[in-house]
Amino acid sequence: MKPSRETVDSRRSVLALALALSALSVSAAGAEEEYVYKVTKGDTLIGLSGRLLNTSADWPRVARLNRLPNPNHIFPGAALRIPFSLLKITPVTATVTHIEGDVKATGGVQQATPSVLVLGASLAEGAQIVTGKNGYVTLKLQDGLTVRVQSGTQVRLERMRTYAGVGLLESTMKLLAGRVESLVRRSGENTQTRHGVTTPLATLAVRGAEFRVTMDAQDNLTRGEVLEGVVEVAAETARAGAATGAKRLNAGFGSVVDARKFVSDPIFLLAAPDVSKLAKLQERTVLRFPLQAVAGARMYRAQVARDAQFNAVVAEQVSPVADLRVADVADGSYFLRVRAVDVRGLEGRDSTHAFTMKARPQPPLISAPAPKGKVRAAEVEFKWAENTEAAAYHLQISKDASFKSLAFEDKAVKGAQTSVGQLALGDYFWRIASLRRDGDHGPYGDIASFALLAPPAQPEPPAVGDARIAFRWAGEPGQKFEFQLADEIKFTQPLLVRTLDKPEFEAPRPKPGTYFIRYRATDADGFVGPYSSVQTFAVPVPPACLMDSEGRCVSATHGIVGPLP
Repeated sequence: MKPSRETVDSRRSVLALALALSALSVSAAGAEEEYVYKVTKGDTLIGLSGRLLNTSADWPRVARLNRLPNPNHIFPGAALRIPFSLLKITPVTATVTHIEGDVKATGGVQQATPSVLVLGASLAEGAQIVTGKNGYVTLKLQDGLTVRVQSGTQVRLERMRTYAGVGLLESTMKLLAGRVESLVRRSGENTQTRHGVTTPLATLAVRGAEFRVTMDAQDNLTRGEVLEGVVEVAAETARAGAATGAKRLNAGFGSVVDARKFVSDPIFLLAAPDVSKLAKLQERTVLRFPLQAVAGARMYRAQVARDAQFNAVVAEQVSPVADLRVADVADGSYFLRVRAVDVRGLEGRDSTHAFTMKARPQPPLISAPAPKGKVRAAEVEFKWAENTEAAAYHLQISKDASFKSLAFEDKAVKGAQTSVGQLALGDYFWRIASLRRDGDHGPYGDIASFALLAPPAQPEPPAVGDARIAFRWAGEPGQKFEFQLADEIKFTQPLLVRTLDKPEFEAPRPKPGTYFIRYRATDADGFVGPYSSVQTFAVPVPPACLMDSEGRCVSATHGIVGPLP
């Protein structure tokens, strides 16, 4: 009796379910990986073997695996299990799309090995990549997979192939040490993507996700962090291709696999740091990014790249504090990526920040006036060290620290100093920038302030008496004074130097001749002002008098009038 259509459909459904359950049980037992093909109308096992298998001679093995007594009779909709080792493969290569710093490759490269990896190179199965301390490389596969190999990393391309007959793209990488980031596009309707990263401890497998893997060779730990999609993490076993203890990681979670190959339960990743208040313009050669601390963070990782995808990383820094500093970055437009790292070493969610670096030509180092210093002069003298890149300097002086109201400006100062006069007394701020010969304007240096005070008052003409001579000048409360008297204008060897508490001095009258005087004040806060301008005066020869053997007048009332002691 011929079975009804309903009976046939029922048998087909039961058979398909049995095959699916069988495939699951084999996979769970750690046997060879299998591909499950959904049978369509008109398919025969012999016909499929010519299209899907390496050799048509393998179809009996597929028949035995699926318990098919007649290979010409397979039901549409049935799940046909095929070992991956039997599928027809086409090798593919990965292309180097970005490269920075020290990156080398051995094996599978289109240059002699070992070799320095170059932009545009193709890498096949078996190629091994080693990045130096500042080395980064980005790989692209035919299925749109992007892998970013970070600095200090050693990784091998284990599988790079397509199974064209079944629309399957597969890539597997062995991470021996360091860090990789993988971005896997979600599979389309007609194409499936399998991507995995293995380490000596674990396997992380995805079909569409963005995730990071670290193999910490020092602590013998594997860390996985999922940013998008879902990743399965399993401990690597002694049997090749087999894995145990699998854990499912959703986006925002990570896991740690230790030396015992124990896979931790999913761990929530730390929140992305707040970068909303970071400056968009950096004007110093050391980049500064002060962040608010993230709760639970043990350290922070910062990367600077020329592109928003962080394929072209130019600098990286790990800091135990939230005040990040990065050096040795050329002028240009960049992106900062920063994340917090927890006590297990899992790196959290990323924050990115676009900024511009314009730190060159660097401003010169200033020497005068000293910061927060005082100037007692009719003209203020500005001095700085010369920058070898600078052809001129841009000087600004302002009454306010915002420089909205300039008191003086010179956009092309030559040399390493200049004097500015006709400034009103008071407090000022000043800054200076370097200019290259082509007019390229560097950033201003740090703002310095100074107080412009009245220059030292000129001493009153000395009062020359018959026996004494008196000097007086204007002073301020709390000042001390250094007074000098000389018989030559350069004061090479002063005749007299006195430290005084008051702005006055009296001494015996010197012998006839021309003399020079000057003084300088030391304020109560210790500031030592400049010398006053040199004043000169003459001591005339006295009128006719009785003189001793040394030419001194003798007075019965006052004694001998002579030179200063």
